[in-house]
Amino acid sequence: EGTIYPLLKRLTNEHYFETYLRESTEGPPRKYYHLTAAGVLYRETLEQEWNEFQQRVCTFLKEQKDE
Repeated sequence: EGTIYPLLKRLTNEHYFETYLRESTEGPPRKYYHLTAAGVLYRETLEQEWNEFQQRVCTFLKEQKDE
């Protein structure tokens, strides 16, 4: 709780998410998050960076194992 909501708020402020409320059958309305077009591009960029990082780590580990 101490991490996810501040992160969602930051990403919403940066226009990667949009929020909307939907009535709930139990309790107050619930807030939902929807990824924007900018959010999709940002996610793809992060995914590409992750894949490159992961590939470099795997290459490094393989090289260390082969020595």
